[in-house]
Amino acid sequence: MNDPEGISWDSSELTKSKYQMYVSDGRTTGNYSLVIPSVMLNHTGGYRCEYIQPTREKFIKHYDLLVCLKSEPITEFFSEGEEVVLRCDSDITESDRVVWYRQTGHVANVIMDTEPGNLANYPEDLVGRINASNSLYYLVLSNLSLADSGEYWCAVLYKEVCLSVTKTVLVEWDPFGINSTFYRVYSSLMACALLGMVCVLITVNLKTRRRDQASLKTRRTAAQRLRQRCSREEEEEGRER
Repeated sequence: MNDPEGISWDSSELTKSKYQMYVSDGRTTGNYSLVIPSVMLNHTGGYRCEYIQPTREKFIKHYDLLVCLKSEPITEFFSEGEEVVLRCDSDITESDRVVWYRQTGHVANVIMDTEPGNLANYPEDLVGRINASNSLYYLVLSNLSLADSGEYWCAVLYKEVCLSVTKTVLVEWDPFGINSTFYRVYSSLMACALLGMVCVLITVNLKTRRRDQASLKTRRTAAQRLRQRCSREEEEEGRER
């Protein structure tokens, strides 16, 4: 492995805290993946995996890791067959490298990369459905389907430094879903109905309480009158004796 500074390490060196990464134990599984638990800006760079033996070295794979600052995603809703405009929210100059990337339920790949020497071929499922402006500020995707739902990024780089990233989440519009007019109207009606039920319950409870209080007052008055009557009768009997 090589780090962004061009230093080579073996798997034992990666346990040192300054690297903030480690290699998974592949002695039984054969998986010696490089794991970065918490990706930071200083992890940007090229990573090359090689199998080294005393007599030869075998190249396995190379990765370019580009780390950008977090940004709040933009949500775009679409219906079957519609088109959507994906915008790159950044000031782009001729010297900047622009990378459009997507991650959907079926694919995760680069849509377009303006780095010199990269092929301009679009992914097969987007051929005939994608249009890029000359300024690369936006992409237009047409004839959308459920398979196009997912996350799309526009990253602007200068000399392998990520200047900005714009994240757009494409969501198919469900006419009866949580973001639909039907759902909002339904929710409002249900909220009004619930409020009405609460008001009725409160009114019934207050009437019942008042009726109980009136009944209790009546019983107390009757009991008091009965006691007074008994007292008078006892007094009269005492005088007669």
